[in-house]
Amino acid sequence: MIELTEHQQKAVDTQEQPPVVVDPRTGQEYLLIRREVYELVRGTLKPYGRGWDDAADDDLIRKDV
Repeated sequence: MIELTEHQQKAVDTQEQPPVVVDPRTGQEYLLIRREVYELVRGTLKPYGRGWDDAADDDLIRKDV
């Protein structure tokens, strides 16, 4: 876990939500969201990440790709 510095805490409190964090090495942007929001999104999307649960549907998978 990474703890925010005092300067970062002030930025989180005053900036637009969710705050955007930039990795200076790569320029990649990250959104900083509360754990409750993350868990809600994760729970909502979890059913879409499942694999096949019915062997009868195996014929729906393209084998030539």
